[in-house]
Amino acid sequence: MPVQSKIIKVLVAGTRGSGKSSIICRFIYDNMDGCSQNEGTFYRSGLINIDDSKFTFILKEIRNLPTSENTAGFIVVIDPTRETDLKEIPYILENIGNKKVIIALNKIDMKYLANFWIEDVKELVNGNIKIIPVSAKTGENINELFFETARMVSK
Repeated sequence: MPVQSKIIKVLVAGTRGSGKSSIICRFIYDNMDGCSQNEGTFYRSGLINIDDSKFTFILKEIRNLPTSENTAGFIVVIDPTRETDLKEIPYILENIGNKKVIIALNKIDMKYLANFWIEDVKELVNGNIKIIPVSAKTGENINELFFETARMVSK
């Protein structure tokens, strides 16, 4: 008997230029081609398997918080090469409220240009919020980000 896929709606939030679209494109297409940089809803047709459960993602990039949309969780994308992104984290988390959140520290391929890193983010967030360093450019840890997102919302 085939296992049905659970559909998860995840909103991807962050500052302009943090890499929201790029992370979505990398996850859906496993490259940066064929994906417009416009805000929108993307459907992930592939599956992530966790403990014999399959998850299909509906991803929506948002630029304005708070939002009234119902969702299973949030991915907050931040760019460590821009110090202003670190300052925006408390505002973003306050506007998300009590929803489930994972922070994607994007552009880890450019760590040598970083103004802040994981330790700095941990000082600003609740200890229950997972921080995953990723690179939309190289694809590093993108699958782990969505694996952990599926695990988070399935709890």
